[in-house]
Amino acid sequence: MVTADNLNLDVLELIFAFISGNDLVAVSSVSKSFLAGVIPCLYATVSFTAKHAKRYRPEGGGIMSPFLTLRNHPDLAVHVRQIDIHCAPSIAGFAAGQIHPKFLSETADALQVCKNLTSFVCGPRILPALLGSLQGKERLQDLHIYAALTKTQGEMLQKITTLRSLTLDYPTWNIVDSLTRWAQPLQRTLSHLTIFMSQEVNGILLEALLPLLPRLRGLHLIGCPKAPHTVVIKAATTHTPSLKEFSFTIFENTPSPSLFCLPTITLPSLQHLAIDVRPTSDATAMTMSSLFVSLTSLSTLVLKFADRQLPIWNSVIDLIAPPSAVTVPLKRLALMDCAVPIDMVGKLSSKCKDLEMLEIPLPIKDIQAFTAAISSLKELHTLTDVGDAHASHGPRATLARNDVGYMMRTCMNLRTIVSDGRMWTGRPDCFIGVTVKHQRYKANATQHWFSPLKEYSYLS
Repeated sequence: MVTADNLNLDVLELIFAFISGNDLVAVSSVSKSFLAGVIPCLYATVSFTAKHAKRYRPEGGGIMSPFLTLRNHPDLAVHVRQIDIHCAPSIAGFAAGQIHPKFLSETADALQVCKNLTSFVCGPRILPALLGSLQGKERLQDLHIYAALTKTQGEMLQKITTLRSLTLDYPTWNIVDSLTRWAQPLQRTLSHLTIFMSQEVNGILLEALLPLLPRLRGLHLIGCPKAPHTVVIKAATTHTPSLKEFSFTIFENTPSPSLFCLPTITLPSLQHLAIDVRPTSDATAMTMSSLFVSLTSLSTLVLKFADRQLPIWNSVIDLIAPPSAVTVPLKRLALMDCAVPIDMVGKLSSKCKDLEMLEIPLPIKDIQAFTAAISSLKELHTLTDVGDAHASHGPRATLARNDVGYMMRTCMNLRTIVSDGRMWTGRPDCFIGVTVKHQRYKANATQHWFSPLKEYSYLS
Protein backbone atom coordinates (compact mmCIF):
# COMPACT_ATOMS: atom_id res chain seq x y z
CA MET A 1 0.00 0.00 0.00
CA VAL A 2 1.42 3.37 -1.06
CA THR A 3 1.33 6.12 1.56
CA ALA A 4 2.75 9.63 1.63
CA ASP A 5 5.53 8.44 3.94
CA ASN A 6 6.89 5.81 1.57
CA LEU A 7 6.79 7.95 -1.59
CA ASN A 8 10.09 8.39 -3.36
CA LEU A 9 12.00 11.42 -2.01
CA ASP A 10 12.21 12.94 -5.49
CA VAL A 11 8.42 12.81 -5.75
CA LEU A 12 8.02 14.54 -2.38
CA GLU A 13 10.40 17.29 -3.45
CA LEU A 14 8.37 17.89 -6.62
CA ILE A 15 5.15 18.11 -4.59
CA PHE A 16 6.63 20.46 -1.97
CA ALA A 17 7.96 22.77 -4.70
CA PHE A 18 4.38 24.08 -4.99
CA ILE A 19 4.30 25.06 -1.29
CA SER A 20 5.96 28.13 0.18
CA GLY A 21 6.36 30.20 3.33
CA ASN A 22 4.97 29.01 6.64
CA ASP A 23 3.18 26.12 4.94
CA LEU A 24 6.56 24.52 4.24
CA VAL A 25 7.49 24.77 7.91
CA ALA A 26 4.17 23.18 8.91
CA VAL A 27 4.64 20.31 6.43
CA SER A 28 8.15 19.65 7.73
CA SER A 29 6.74 18.75 11.16
CA VAL A 30 4.44 16.00 9.84
CA SER A 31 7.03 13.22 9.67
CA LYS A 32 10.71 12.52 9.09
CA SER A 33 10.14 11.69 5.44
CA PHE A 34 8.25 14.94 4.92
CA LEU A 35 11.05 16.84 6.63
CA ALA A 36 13.60 15.26 4.29
CA GLY A 37 11.48 16.23 1.28
CA VAL A 38 10.89 19.80 2.49
CA ILE A 39 14.49 20.73 3.35
CA PRO A 40 15.68 21.38 -0.27
CA CYS A 41 12.76 23.79 -0.83
CA LEU A 42 12.94 25.31 2.64
CA TYR A 43 16.60 26.27 2.32
CA ALA A 44 16.71 27.05 -1.40
CA THR A 45 16.20 30.77 -0.65
CA VAL A 46 17.45 32.36 2.55
CA SER A 47 16.22 35.92 3.25
CA PHE A 48 17.04 38.35 6.04
CA THR A 49 14.69 41.34 6.17
CA ALA A 50 14.07 44.37 8.36
CA LYS A 51 11.62 42.29 10.42
CA HIS A 52 14.37 39.82 11.22
CA ALA A 53 16.92 42.57 11.92
CA LYS A 54 14.68 44.17 14.55
CA ARG A 55 14.34 40.90 16.45
CA TYR A 56 17.94 39.75 16.09
CA ARG A 57 19.48 39.21 19.55
CA PRO A 58 22.42 36.76 19.57
CA GLU A 59 22.75 37.24 23.34
CA GLY A 60 19.26 35.76 23.85
CA GLY A 61 15.70 37.00 24.02
CA GLY A 62 15.34 37.39 20.27
CA ILE A 63 15.82 35.33 17.13
CA MET A 64 19.03 33.94 15.70
CA SER A 65 19.94 34.50 12.07
CA PRO A 66 19.44 31.72 9.49
CA PHE A 67 23.14 32.13 8.70
CA LEU A 68 24.07 30.76 12.13
CA THR A 69 22.02 27.67 11.32
CA LEU A 70 23.85 27.25 8.00
CA ARG A 71 27.22 27.73 9.68
CA ASN A 72 26.43 25.07 12.27
CA HIS A 73 24.86 22.67 9.76
CA PRO A 74 26.86 22.68 6.50
CA ASP A 75 24.74 19.75 5.28
CA LEU A 76 21.83 22.20 4.96
CA ALA A 77 23.97 24.79 3.16
CA VAL A 78 24.30 22.58 0.07
CA HIS A 79 20.62 23.28 -0.70
CA VAL A 80 20.99 27.08 -0.66
CA ARG A 81 20.68 28.63 -4.11
CA GLN A 82 19.72 32.23 -3.29
CA ILE A 83 20.60 34.57 -0.42
CA ASP A 84 18.79 37.92 -0.04
CA ILE A 85 19.99 40.34 2.66
CA HIS A 86 17.64 43.32 2.76
CA CYS A 87 18.71 44.73 6.12
CA ALA A 88 21.49 44.25 8.67
CA PRO A 89 20.95 44.42 12.46
CA SER A 90 22.58 47.15 14.52
CA ILE A 91 24.06 46.80 17.99
CA ALA A 92 21.43 47.72 20.59
CA GLY A 93 22.14 51.14 22.07
CA PHE A 94 24.48 52.19 19.25
CA ALA A 95 23.95 54.29 16.14
CA ALA A 96 22.07 52.67 13.29
CA GLY A 97 25.26 52.44 11.25
CA GLN A 98 26.99 50.16 13.78
CA ILE A 99 26.32 46.72 12.32
CA HIS A 100 26.36 43.82 14.75
CA PRO A 101 29.74 42.05 14.34
CA LYS A 102 28.29 38.63 15.21
CA PHE A 103 25.83 38.94 12.35
CA LEU A 104 28.66 39.76 9.93
CA SER A 105 30.71 36.82 11.21
CA GLU A 106 27.79 34.38 10.96
CA THR A 107 26.91 35.58 7.46
CA ALA A 108 30.49 35.36 6.18
CA ASP A 109 30.88 31.83 7.56
CA ALA A 110 27.54 30.75 6.07
CA LEU A 111 28.48 32.12 2.65
CA GLN A 112 31.69 30.14 2.81
CA VAL A 113 29.83 26.80 3.03
CA CYS A 114 27.10 27.66 0.48
CA LYS A 115 28.97 26.07 -2.42
CA ASN A 116 25.95 25.92 -4.75
CA LEU A 117 24.94 29.59 -4.48
CA THR A 118 23.54 30.99 -7.74
CA SER A 119 22.08 34.36 -6.61
CA PHE A 120 23.26 36.86 -4.01
CA VAL A 121 21.48 40.12 -3.09
CA CYS A 122 23.00 42.48 -0.52
CA GLY A 123 21.20 45.78 0.02
CA PRO A 124 22.93 47.18 3.14
CA ARG A 125 26.50 48.44 3.17
CA ILE A 126 28.09 45.27 4.55
CA LEU A 127 29.61 43.75 1.41
CA PRO A 128 33.28 44.43 2.34
CA ALA A 129 32.97 41.97 5.24
CA LEU A 130 31.55 39.29 2.90
CA LEU A 131 33.74 39.63 -0.18
CA GLY A 132 36.20 36.97 0.91
CA SER A 133 33.40 34.43 1.36
CA LEU A 134 32.02 35.12 -2.14
CA GLN A 135 35.23 33.98 -3.79
CA GLY A 136 35.24 30.63 -5.57
CA LYS A 137 31.48 30.45 -6.12
CA GLU A 138 31.58 28.79 -9.54
CA ARG A 139 27.78 28.71 -9.89
CA LEU A 140 27.10 32.32 -8.90
CA GLN A 141 25.16 33.93 -11.75
CA ASP A 142 23.14 36.83 -10.30
CA LEU A 143 24.72 39.55 -8.14
CA HIS A 144 22.91 42.63 -6.75
CA ILE A 145 24.99 44.72 -4.35
CA TYR A 146 25.47 48.11 -2.73
CA ALA A 147 28.72 48.84 -4.55
CA ALA A 148 30.38 51.53 -2.40
CA LEU A 149 33.79 49.81 -2.41
CA THR A 150 37.46 50.72 -2.39
CA LYS A 151 39.90 49.88 -5.16
CA THR A 152 41.18 46.78 -3.35
CA GLN A 153 37.64 45.57 -2.63
CA GLY A 154 36.74 46.18 -6.28
CA GLU A 155 39.63 43.96 -7.36
CA MET A 156 38.23 41.16 -5.21
CA LEU A 157 34.83 41.68 -6.81
CA GLN A 158 36.34 41.34 -10.29
CA LYS A 159 37.40 37.77 -9.47
CA ILE A 160 33.73 36.75 -9.79
CA THR A 161 33.61 35.91 -13.50
CA THR A 162 30.56 33.66 -13.88
CA LEU A 163 27.86 36.34 -13.70
CA ARG A 164 24.81 36.40 -15.91
CA SER A 165 23.19 39.40 -14.18
CA LEU A 166 24.96 42.28 -12.38
CA THR A 167 23.25 45.10 -10.46
CA LEU A 168 25.37 47.86 -8.90
CA ASP A 169 23.65 50.30 -6.54
CA TYR A 170 25.46 53.56 -5.77
CA PRO A 171 28.81 52.37 -7.20
CA THR A 172 31.89 54.41 -6.29
CA TRP A 173 34.38 55.70 -8.83
CA ASN A 174 36.62 52.70 -8.18
CA ILE A 175 33.93 50.25 -9.29
CA VAL A 176 32.82 52.27 -12.31
CA ASP A 177 36.43 52.69 -13.44
CA SER A 178 36.99 48.93 -13.24
CA LEU A 179 33.94 47.95 -15.30
CA THR A 180 35.79 47.80 -18.63
CA ARG A 181 38.41 45.47 -17.09
CA TRP A 182 35.75 43.34 -15.43
CA ALA A 183 33.82 43.09 -18.69
CA GLN A 184 36.63 41.15 -20.36
CA PRO A 185 36.05 37.88 -18.44
CA LEU A 186 32.27 38.51 -18.31
CA GLN A 187 31.69 39.03 -22.02
CA ARG A 188 30.68 35.39 -22.60
CA THR A 189 28.15 35.23 -19.77
CA LEU A 190 26.79 38.67 -18.80
CA SER A 191 23.35 39.35 -20.26
CA HIS A 192 21.93 41.87 -17.76
CA LEU A 193 23.61 45.04 -16.40
CA THR A 194 22.02 47.56 -14.02
CA ILE A 195 23.72 50.68 -12.68
CA PHE A 196 21.60 52.62 -10.20
CA MET A 197 22.44 56.12 -8.96
CA SER A 198 25.99 56.81 -10.11
CA GLN A 199 27.69 60.18 -10.52
CA GLU A 200 30.54 58.61 -12.50
CA VAL A 201 28.89 56.83 -15.45
CA ASN A 202 29.14 58.90 -18.64
CA GLY A 203 29.09 58.56 -22.40
CA ILE A 204 32.81 57.82 -22.64
CA LEU A 205 32.43 54.85 -20.31
CA LEU A 206 29.42 53.51 -22.23
CA GLU A 207 31.24 53.75 -25.56
CA ALA A 208 34.10 51.72 -24.08
CA LEU A 209 32.02 49.24 -22.06
CA LEU A 210 29.08 48.20 -24.24
CA PRO A 211 31.15 46.86 -27.20
CA LEU A 212 32.76 44.44 -24.72
CA LEU A 213 29.38 42.89 -23.80
CA PRO A 214 27.98 41.33 -27.00
CA ARG A 215 25.57 39.05 -25.11
CA LEU A 216 23.89 41.92 -23.27
CA ARG A 217 20.10 41.71 -23.43
CA GLY A 218 19.16 43.95 -20.48
CA LEU A 219 20.59 47.42 -19.80
CA HIS A 220 19.28 49.67 -17.01
CA LEU A 221 20.97 53.02 -16.29
CA ILE A 222 18.89 54.97 -13.78
CA GLY A 223 19.92 58.10 -11.89
CA CYS A 224 23.22 58.64 -13.74
CA PRO A 225 23.21 62.42 -14.44
CA LYS A 226 26.40 62.41 -16.54
CA ALA A 227 24.78 59.96 -18.95
CA PRO A 228 21.77 61.81 -20.46
CA HIS A 229 19.15 59.79 -22.27
CA THR A 230 20.33 60.90 -25.72
CA VAL A 231 23.80 59.49 -25.01
CA VAL A 232 22.44 56.29 -23.47
CA ILE A 233 20.05 55.64 -26.36
CA LYS A 234 22.77 56.26 -28.96
CA ALA A 235 25.25 53.94 -27.23
CA ALA A 236 22.66 51.20 -26.73
CA THR A 237 21.34 51.23 -30.30
CA THR A 238 24.87 51.29 -31.70
CA HIS A 239 26.57 48.62 -29.59
CA THR A 240 23.75 46.45 -28.17
CA PRO A 241 21.05 46.29 -30.87
CA SER A 242 19.69 43.00 -29.49
CA LEU A 243 18.53 44.50 -26.18
CA LYS A 244 15.24 43.14 -24.84
CA GLU A 245 15.14 45.24 -21.64
CA PHE A 246 16.08 48.92 -21.44
CA SER A 247 15.78 51.62 -18.74
CA PHE A 248 17.11 55.17 -18.53
CA THR A 249 16.48 58.60 -16.99
CA ILE A 250 15.46 61.82 -18.73
CA PHE A 251 17.11 64.61 -16.72
CA GLU A 252 16.11 68.24 -16.31
CA ASN A 253 19.46 69.56 -17.53
CA THR A 254 19.33 67.65 -20.81
CA PRO A 255 19.39 70.12 -23.76
CA SER A 256 16.07 70.22 -25.60
CA PRO A 257 16.51 68.61 -29.01
CA SER A 258 15.18 70.21 -32.15
CA LEU A 259 12.29 68.72 -34.09
CA PHE A 260 14.77 67.23 -36.58
CA CYS A 261 16.98 65.39 -34.09
CA LEU A 262 14.58 63.92 -31.55
CA PRO A 263 15.95 60.66 -30.09
CA THR A 264 14.39 57.43 -31.32
CA ILE A 265 14.86 53.97 -29.84
CA THR A 266 15.67 51.63 -32.73
CA LEU A 267 15.89 48.32 -30.90
CA PRO A 268 13.82 45.78 -32.86
CA SER A 269 13.84 43.13 -30.10
CA LEU A 270 12.97 45.49 -27.22
CA GLN A 271 10.17 44.13 -25.04
CA HIS A 272 10.62 45.94 -21.72
CA LEU A 273 11.08 49.72 -21.48
CA ALA A 274 11.25 51.80 -18.29
CA ILE A 275 11.73 55.58 -18.27
CA ASP A 276 12.45 57.76 -15.25
CA VAL A 277 11.07 61.17 -16.25
CA ARG A 278 12.58 64.00 -14.16
CA PRO A 279 11.44 67.17 -16.02
CA THR A 280 7.73 67.74 -16.72
CA SER A 281 7.81 70.25 -19.56
CA ASP A 282 6.10 70.10 -22.94
CA ALA A 283 9.54 69.59 -24.51
CA THR A 284 9.88 66.38 -22.48
CA ALA A 285 6.47 65.21 -23.69
CA MET A 286 7.62 65.77 -27.28
CA THR A 287 10.86 63.89 -26.59
CA MET A 288 8.99 60.95 -25.07
CA SER A 289 6.57 60.80 -27.97
CA SER A 290 9.47 60.33 -30.38
CA LEU A 291 10.81 57.39 -28.38
CA PHE A 292 7.84 55.13 -29.18
CA VAL A 293 7.83 55.62 -32.94
CA SER A 294 9.69 52.43 -33.85
CA LEU A 295 8.74 50.22 -30.89
CA THR A 296 6.53 47.47 -32.27
CA SER A 297 7.48 44.56 -30.02
CA LEU A 298 7.04 46.21 -26.58
CA SER A 299 5.29 44.01 -23.99
CA THR A 300 6.07 46.00 -20.83
CA LEU A 301 6.14 49.78 -20.35
CA VAL A 302 6.97 51.50 -17.05
CA LEU A 303 6.86 55.31 -16.72
CA LYS A 304 7.84 57.09 -13.51
CA PHE A 305 7.37 60.84 -13.17
CA ALA A 306 8.96 63.39 -10.83
CA ASP A 307 5.77 65.42 -10.35
CA ARG A 308 3.03 63.46 -8.56
CA GLN A 309 0.36 66.00 -9.46
CA LEU A 310 1.17 66.03 -13.17
CA PRO A 311 -1.58 64.57 -15.36
CA ILE A 312 0.07 62.30 -17.91
CA TRP A 313 0.35 63.97 -21.31
CA ASN A 314 -2.20 63.20 -24.02
CA SER A 315 0.60 62.88 -26.59
CA VAL A 316 2.28 60.16 -24.54
CA ILE A 317 -1.01 58.27 -24.12
CA ASP A 318 -1.54 58.40 -27.89
CA LEU A 319 1.81 56.75 -28.56
CA ILE A 320 1.84 54.14 -25.78
CA ALA A 321 0.08 51.76 -28.16
CA PRO A 322 0.83 53.12 -31.64
CA PRO A 323 -1.66 52.35 -34.39
CA SER A 324 1.16 51.08 -36.63
CA ALA A 325 1.90 47.41 -37.15
CA VAL A 326 2.44 46.20 -33.59
CA THR A 327 3.86 42.67 -33.52
CA VAL A 328 3.47 42.10 -29.76
CA PRO A 329 0.58 43.60 -27.75
CA LEU A 330 1.36 45.48 -24.53
CA LYS A 331 0.90 43.12 -21.56
CA ARG A 332 2.05 45.21 -18.59
CA LEU A 333 1.72 48.97 -18.09
CA ALA A 334 2.89 50.95 -15.04
CA LEU A 335 2.28 54.69 -14.59
CA MET A 336 3.97 55.78 -11.37
CA ASP A 337 4.02 59.03 -9.38
CA CYS A 338 1.57 60.89 -11.59
CA ALA A 339 -2.12 61.72 -11.77
CA VAL A 340 -4.09 59.72 -14.34
CA PRO A 341 -7.60 61.13 -14.91
CA ILE A 342 -10.34 58.57 -15.38
CA ASP A 343 -11.02 59.66 -18.95
CA MET A 344 -7.39 58.87 -19.78
CA VAL A 345 -7.75 55.49 -18.09
CA GLY A 346 -10.61 54.78 -20.46
CA LYS A 347 -8.49 55.94 -23.37
CA LEU A 348 -5.67 53.64 -22.31
CA SER A 349 -8.09 50.72 -21.98
CA SER A 350 -9.38 51.23 -25.49
CA LYS A 351 -5.83 51.32 -26.92
CA CYS A 352 -4.24 48.54 -24.83
CA LYS A 353 -6.91 45.85 -24.92
CA ASP A 354 -4.50 42.98 -24.17
CA LEU A 355 -3.18 44.33 -20.86
CA GLU A 356 -2.67 41.62 -18.23
CA MET A 357 -1.13 43.77 -15.48
CA LEU A 358 -1.84 47.43 -14.72
CA GLU A 359 -0.01 49.51 -12.11
CA ILE A 360 -1.62 52.89 -11.61
CA PRO A 361 -2.73 55.22 -8.78
CA LEU A 362 -6.24 54.07 -7.85
CA PRO A 363 -8.85 56.81 -7.31
CA ILE A 364 -10.43 55.17 -4.24
CA LYS A 365 -13.27 57.72 -4.00
CA ASP A 366 -14.21 57.22 -7.69
CA ILE A 367 -13.66 53.49 -7.81
CA GLN A 368 -16.88 52.73 -9.68
CA ALA A 369 -16.05 55.14 -12.51
CA PHE A 370 -12.51 53.76 -12.60
CA THR A 371 -13.83 50.20 -12.75
CA ALA A 372 -16.08 51.10 -15.66
CA ALA A 373 -13.06 52.60 -17.44
CA ILE A 374 -11.03 49.36 -17.18
CA SER A 375 -13.93 46.93 -17.67
CA SER A 376 -13.02 46.46 -21.34
CA LEU A 377 -9.67 44.89 -20.39
CA LYS A 378 -10.73 41.26 -20.72
CA GLU A 379 -7.21 39.87 -20.08
CA LEU A 380 -6.45 41.97 -16.99
CA HIS A 381 -5.67 39.68 -14.04
CA THR A 382 -3.56 41.89 -11.71
CA LEU A 383 -4.13 45.51 -10.67
CA THR A 384 -1.59 47.30 -8.45
CA ASP A 385 -2.22 50.62 -6.71
CA VAL A 386 0.96 52.73 -6.95
CA GLY A 387 -0.59 55.77 -5.27
CA ASP A 388 1.37 57.22 -2.34
CA ALA A 389 -0.44 57.57 0.98
CA HIS A 390 1.76 60.57 1.81
CA ALA A 391 1.22 62.39 -1.48
CA SER A 392 -1.94 64.17 -0.35
CA HIS A 393 -2.95 66.11 2.75
CA GLY A 394 -4.89 64.16 5.33
CA PRO A 395 -5.49 60.41 5.48
CA ARG A 396 -5.82 58.59 2.19
CA ALA A 397 -8.89 56.45 1.60
CA THR A 398 -8.27 52.70 1.55
CA LEU A 399 -9.78 50.04 -0.65
CA ALA A 400 -12.68 48.24 1.06
CA ARG A 401 -13.73 44.61 0.61
CA ASN A 402 -16.95 45.65 -1.14
CA ASP A 403 -14.96 47.73 -3.64
CA VAL A 404 -12.65 44.81 -4.36
CA GLY A 405 -15.56 42.45 -4.88
CA TYR A 406 -17.27 44.93 -7.22
CA MET A 407 -14.11 45.36 -9.29
CA MET A 408 -13.52 41.62 -9.61
CA ARG A 409 -17.13 40.94 -10.58
CA THR A 410 -17.05 43.70 -13.20
CA CYS A 411 -13.66 42.86 -14.71
CA MET A 412 -13.89 39.37 -16.11
CA ASN A 413 -10.44 37.95 -15.25
CA LEU A 414 -9.29 40.31 -12.49
CA ARG A 415 -8.23 38.11 -9.58
CA THR A 416 -5.44 40.04 -7.77
CA ILE A 417 -5.48 43.62 -6.45
CA VAL A 418 -2.57 45.09 -4.47
CA SER A 419 -3.26 48.26 -2.47
CA ASP A 420 -2.22 49.82 0.86
CA GLY A 421 0.02 46.95 1.94
CA ARG A 422 -2.60 44.30 1.23
CA MET A 423 -2.98 41.76 -1.53
CA TRP A 424 -6.59 40.93 -2.35
CA THR A 425 -7.27 37.69 -4.17
CA GLY A 426 -10.54 36.42 -5.54
CA ARG A 427 -11.95 33.08 -6.59
CA PRO A 428 -15.17 32.33 -8.47
CA ASP A 429 -18.28 31.75 -6.35
CA CYS A 430 -21.48 30.33 -7.83
CA PHE A 431 -23.67 32.38 -5.45
CA ILE A 432 -22.09 35.86 -5.21
CA GLY A 433 -19.86 35.75 -8.29
CA VAL A 434 -16.51 36.04 -6.51
CA THR A 435 -15.17 35.53 -2.99
CA VAL A 436 -12.34 37.82 -1.91
CA LYS A 437 -9.76 37.58 0.84
CA HIS A 438 -6.64 39.53 1.66
CA GLN A 439 -3.20 39.08 3.19
CA ARG A 440 -0.36 41.40 4.07
CA TYR A 441 1.83 42.43 1.19
CA LYS A 442 5.22 44.08 1.21
CA ALA A 443 7.18 44.74 -1.95
CA ASN A 444 10.72 43.44 -2.24
CA ALA A 445 12.92 46.20 -0.80
CA THR A 446 15.81 45.45 -3.15
CA GLN A 447 13.70 45.02 -6.29
CA HIS A 448 14.00 48.20 -8.35
CA TRP A 449 10.81 49.70 -9.74
CA PHE A 450 12.19 49.59 -13.30
CA SER A 451 13.15 45.91 -13.22
CA PRO A 452 11.02 43.40 -15.13
CA LEU A 453 8.80 41.12 -13.08
CA LYS A 454 9.81 37.46 -13.06
CA GLU A 455 6.82 36.43 -15.14
CA TYR A 456 7.74 39.10 -17.68
CA SER A 457 11.50 38.51 -17.79
CA TYR A 458 12.77 38.56 -21.38
CA LEU A 459 16.41 37.63 -20.89
CA SER A 460 17.73 34.62 -22.77
